[in-house]
Amino acid sequence: MGKSCRRSGFFTIVGHGVPQDLVDRMHHVTNTYFTLPETEKDKSASVAGVSGLRRFLGTADTPPGLYEAFAAHVTGDLPEDERAALGTYPATWKVANIWPDTPAAFKETWHEYMAAMTSLSEDVMRLFALALDLPETFFDEKFDRHVSLLLANFYYPQPAVPPSGRIRRESHTDWGTLTILYQEDGLGGLQVLTDTGEWRDLPAVPGSFVVNIGDLMAFWTGGRWASTVHRVVNPERGGIRSRISIPFFHLPNHDTSIEPIHPTTEDAEFDRVTVGEWFSHKMRQTFAPELPA
Repeated sequence: MGKSCRRSGFFTIVGHGVPQDLVDRMHHVTNTYFTLPETEKDKSASVAGVSGLRRFLGTADTPPGLYEAFAAHVTGDLPEDERAALGTYPATWKVANIWPDTPAAFKETWHEYMAAMTSLSEDVMRLFALALDLPETFFDEKFDRHVSLLLANFYYPQPAVPPSGRIRRESHTDWGTLTILYQEDGLGGLQVLTDTGEWRDLPAVPGSFVVNIGDLMAFWTGGRWASTVHRVVNPERGGIRSRISIPFFHLPNHDTSIEPIHPTTEDAEFDRVTVGEWFSHKMRQTFAPELPA
């Protein structure tokens, strides 16, 4: 695992203990939600922050109408005063979750899946600690009030001959510590950028999850581990049906203070930072015109 994190920042896990029945139910309720009439989905559309439904209108690389997403934070159902206390900066984990009324058991299934992903993330973080020559429980107290995010992406069906150059999700890195991704078996499309500048396919393995580390974990390891650029493309053959991917972004407690472990490179911006400060910085870099001063 440590070798994978040093070389690519991506690996696939099986034998993870998450029941297949739960994965199937999560896929079913999520797919059912995204295929509801637009007027029904609009009831859970996000007004501010990140929770709820969002439609992506596209960029220069992603033409309009390629995908939409639904998001919920593990903190999103806390009372308003408790959410407001999660930092003094703009933060998505302070926003209330917006749950749809249909399909039945949507909220309950998402809660169950978030709990399973939290448990699995804790296992992975303990393995990360061992791979970094740290005590196995080194990260435990830094995630005991975590502010993680569960997101579902729905990529619309594609024509038999997709327009040249069209991709389903632009190239990016994740911001947090680790991401656990469920992607539909057999559809593919996830690609990772290698250190030689080549895009390599990362196929879906039945019964598995893809794990990758994010920018915060790369900083936390002092540059020893890689936060790798990745994207989602259309498979070469046309006529591709809709595709669902469900990433769980595991984030520490908002007030956890982080400094590089065994640094190998110097970071020009930070030598120590809290999780809240880190994400506020990332948000301002990406969405500066939209955020309050």
